[in-house]
Amino acid sequence: MSTETKVGLFTFIGIVVLGICFYTLGNFSVTKGYEIKVYFSDVSGLPAKSNVRLNGVEVGKVKELKLENGQILAILKINEGVIIYKDANFAIAATSLIGTNYLQIEQGHPQSGVLEAGAIVYGHSLPSITNMITEALESIQNLTAGISDNGKFADDIGKTLQNLRELSGNLNELIFSLRPYLKKSMEEVSELTKASNEVIQDLQTGKGLFPALISNQQMKEDVEQTLANIKQVSADAKTFIGQIARFRIFWLYDAYYQPHGGLGSSDLFVKFVPGNGYTYYSFGVSNLGNKDNLPKNDKDFRDYNQIDARLGVYNQWGDLAVGMIRGAGGVRAAVKPFYKADNFIVKNFSIYGEATDFGRKREINGRMFDKPFYAVGAQAWINKNFGLNVRYNDIAEASAFQVGANLSFEDKELASLLGLASMAK
Repeated sequence: MSTETKVGLFTFIGIVVLGICFYTLGNFSVTKGYEIKVYFSDVSGLPAKSNVRLNGVEVGKVKELKLENGQILAILKINEGVIIYKDANFAIAATSLIGTNYLQIEQGHPQSGVLEAGAIVYGHSLPSITNMITEALESIQNLTAGISDNGKFADDIGKTLQNLRELSGNLNELIFSLRPYLKKSMEEVSELTKASNEVIQDLQTGKGLFPALISNQQMKEDVEQTLANIKQVSADAKTFIGQIARFRIFWLYDAYYQPHGGLGSSDLFVKFVPGNGYTYYSFGVSNLGNKDNLPKNDKDFRDYNQIDARLGVYNQWGDLAVGMIRGAGGVRAAVKPFYKADNFIVKNFSIYGEATDFGRKREINGRMFDKPFYAVGAQAWINKNFGLNVRYNDIAEASAFQVGANLSFEDKELASLLGLASMAK
């Protein structure tokens, strides 16, 4: 091979390699397409030449990024044949928490029309991961400070639980003293039922003392009817006492802390669950506190010491309650999306929403409120006595994020006492 041929071949290979480098590292593309201009207030570290995806499918590249009048202009190169509708949504997305960013397009609707080459649109800027982490850390610090509060939060819960223990102990002594009488009543009912069955059997067979004494047919029928009534009363008494055994009562205490404003609140309820297995009643007071002694706070828009009385229905996947909810007529619904799970925490996890005070139009702490009270939240029970709760209160007006703890105690002694009282009537 001649020297000229070698030089020519070497030059050709060098030009090819140089072209590949320009294509790979430079802003060159042989793919046909069209440009779209998208303005953002913040591109969250989106690099030039990053991918453009339409509903998750790559359809182009970010050709160039530059500043214009305080905004970032992203010039997109969209592949030929790709149709994007005018109401499509442009936003910055990431492949993972620490992955690279790309420009995501959520396709719009055909009736809105098609974006032409050179069209100008406006994208949605998302908050940065750094800002979200900083806000989360601040919320956790505020929650910790509110719970500690020189031990006041823990002292309040301790005093409440001490009062509940004393009340439960007193009721336990009362039930213990009544238990022998209740047992004796059950034994007498059983003996009465047994005797009634024996007498009715003698009358039907014509054997025994009663048939010998009663020769009149009408008198015999009257006696049979009377004894049948006694048997029915005995059966009803057994059924009623069985319902008392299934009657349940729970004490519920909820404590909440609002990081924005450093506000704390608590609710106290007593919940009655009859033995039918599908209804319950609850009564209590929400937002406990003495508003005359509390310091003024321009972020405090709550009504204190509100009566709460609800009638609810429930089953394994949720419950629905109506009544006087937090001082006003309304409704509360809760759903357990994972009620079939084996894990206790997952099984009892619930999502709930409240809607009350539909006719609200009043001034609270210098601010006029004229929209209904809406709240949404989620609750997870760690065990049958303790749970955690997060919720957004008063979404339509003074939206406030709250975190809280929930306590639940079954009061078997009080349930027995109320059951006996209803039987006495």
